[in-house]
Amino acid sequence: MKRMQKDSHRVLSLLLALILSVSLSACGGNGHKESSTVSESSKPQSEASSEASRIVSQPESDTESSQTVTHPESDTSGTQTVIEVTMEDLPELMPDILKLREKKYDEMPLLETQEQLSEYALWNFVSGSLEFECRIPWELSYGLSAEALDQACSDAMCYYLFSSYRPWDMLTEDDGDPDSVYAKVKIVYDVPEYDQEARLKAYSYVVNNPPPEGGFTDYEEEKEYARKVHDYIARRIAYDPIGYEPELPLTQTRYDIYQEAYNVLGEGQETAVCAGYARAFGLICQYAGINCAWVWGNETEESSHAWNVLFPCDGSEPVLVDVTWDDGQSPDLPEQTYVDDTYFYIPLSAEYEHEADEEMWAFIQYLNEGARSR
Repeated sequence: MKRMQKDSHRVLSLLLALILSVSLSACGGNGHKESSTVSESSKPQSEASSEASRIVSQPESDTESSQTVTHPESDTSGTQTVIEVTMEDLPELMPDILKLREKKYDEMPLLETQEQLSEYALWNFVSGSLEFECRIPWELSYGLSAEALDQACSDAMCYYLFSSYRPWDMLTEDDGDPDSVYAKVKIVYDVPEYDQEARLKAYSYVVNNPPPEGGFTDYEEEKEYARKVHDYIARRIAYDPIGYEPELPLTQTRYDIYQEAYNVLGEGQETAVCAGYARAFGLICQYAGINCAWVWGNETEESSHAWNVLFPCDGSEPVLVDVTWDDGQSPDLPEQTYVDDTYFYIPLSAEYEHEADEEMWAFIQYLNEGARSR
């Protein structure tokens, strides 16, 4: 009898031990999960910020549709809801920073100076027309050559920003008028869809990083926005040492030698030269309402250079921005954060090694004097 009681107590003890073991095991599982959760939430702040930064600064995938744009340059501290922008959302016309479209011209205007002719070319381009007719004085035709017309198209690119075009018609004709000659221009673009893609990316950047409603009125606020665009481009692209090659075959387009905004903003693009940097910077700035021109100069037989000039919203003196040279002084690395700003918002001075082409700079000044009077 005592033995049976002893066996019963042993069985009961084993059952109790088993129940206790199961209970402890369950608690141990929950305890492990809670410990894991606490461990994740108690990471050092710098590590958590680093993870958020990696999410925001992920480069755009080459497999993304060109119709949908993401922006690693988000100014928020965490992930940002990206507004998708399609070609249907893109404004039909280029930004008109100088309000040239407000000007009115006769059907066949007589343009007496090179500046007037160049302005008329730009007026047509920003109004959506890549061809125009006009009259120019005999002395501007340079013996019935198209030199002045070619100069006009080249000048217009300081604000129109897409230079990979070919002259289809560019001519002057003596039609019997003793004082003037007939002039005609028609240009066609090599790959217009590339330029449209660049426009889409620039416009999308501004949609996702909106400037102040009504435009910039504060110098520092405008400067800070321009800095973010400057840094975005420097982080997005690397300089290509192809440089300036005057002897390149005529069959090569400016896309082939990385001189267009597309070479900076297009899907899958990784390298550009100075002209591409400056055009992309100018394009985004113009969509944001910033008066930004593309400038070239420093020309020698072996090389030339391109940069930007901004005319601040408060009417103060224009400033120079050279994203190319700043990018060259900061590393192009994955998850790059630092971008040099030695050539950001500096005075226009030969002291800073930037000598603009005289004709282009004269035209830019002419345009802005006219804009102030409107």
